[in-house]
Formats: sequence, C-alpha cells, structure tokens
Amino acid sequence: MKIIGRIASVFMLVLITSCGGSSEETIRISTPEGLAKAKELMVSSFGPDLEIYKLRLNSAEDLSSDLGTLAISYHKDGKLYTRTYNSKTDYKEAALGEEELQSKNFQSAFFIKNAQGKLKVSDIDVTAIMANIDKAVALVSEEIEVKNYQVRNYYLSVDSKTNKVTADFELHVTKPDNKSVEGRNIVTNFYEVKFSSDEEGNVTIKD
Repeated sequence: MKIIGRIASVFMLVLITSCGGSSEETIRISTPEGLAKAKELMVSSFGPDLEIYKLRLNSAEDLSSDLGTLAISYHKDGKLYTRTYNSKTDYKEAALGEEELQSKNFQSAFFIKNAQGKLKVSDIDVTAIMANIDKAVALVSEEIEVKNYQVRNYYLSVDSKTNKVTADFELHVTKPDNKSVEGRNIVTNFYEVKFSSDEEGNVTIKD
C-alpha cells in the first residue's frame, strides 16, 4: 500500500470543520464544465492572444473546488509580470487586479531566461487539465476507496525551450465515513495528495 503510506504518514491528522455550499455563480475547477468556464474567464480577463509562461488556479479553501484565484505570469518588454483574478466571496465582489511587475528578485537574467515559454491564453487545454485530474484520482483509487475529491490547486508551466506544458497540482481526497463530531462541529478528515504531470501527460504522485 505504497500510496496510502505516503499520504497517511503526513496528512491523516489534518482536520477542518465543514463549510457551506457553492452558489450558482461558482466556477468549479474539478469538472469539465467548470474548467471551460474558467478558460472563458481567462480569455475575457486577460485576452486570447496574451502569451503566458505560468498559470495558477487555486480553489477558495480546503476541501473545495470553487475557484478562488486565477493568476497568470508572462514576459513583456524584457520584464516579468503577474496578473490575478479574484473570485466573488461573501465579503467582496469579483475583481481583476492590475498588471503587477514581479519583484526585483525575479527580474534577474536567470529568472527571465527560464520564463521564455509562450502559450496563448486561448490555447490553454482544459481538456488536458481534466484528463490529468482524472488520472490522479485513478491513481489514488488504486490504493483507497475515494468518496469524493476536490482540486485545491493546479499550476501549469510552459517550458522555455520547447513550449511544452507540465503541471503540478493538489487534490483533497476523502474516504467514506470520514466525518466525526467534536462538540458542535462536524469535522472532516482528508488526504492532501500532490501530483505532477510531464509533457506527455504522465501523472505521478509527488514524494
């Protein structure tokens, strides 16, 4: 049971209290439909022709696939920039942030050299993202019974020399009978599992 040991030895003691459900406006990055909506949001927010070298999708919180933030990194005029979209919450409206110049530490020749990958926003392959998530769930299912899973984050990187795409991402996985009661709180036990995907779409669990 190699996978279970790797997960349980680190994460079996992670506990969170239960949280509310999603609204109709929510984009869920664990489904094909949600990823398609996320891409539509990227195109409308950043433009279809902007070439990026990194994409970061983060859910709003643990044990949730509701889109929280969507960030891109790109190279322009010899400098590195980032721009972030923040989803609507109970406390603030959705907002597209301004273009931000990355810190001086990331403007060195070394970082710029390794940030030359180019992928148009319109060419982001959400079908491949979903395929990687499905492969990841299948890997975990070989070792434990999966009741549910959520995509905590998905980070896509574009190679500076080949423009090939790789990814690192994290799933939160629950088994049946994962809830317990502590006082007035319902507590959920879950596994945090990190994965990587190579240029050919081969998915592996990270150490």
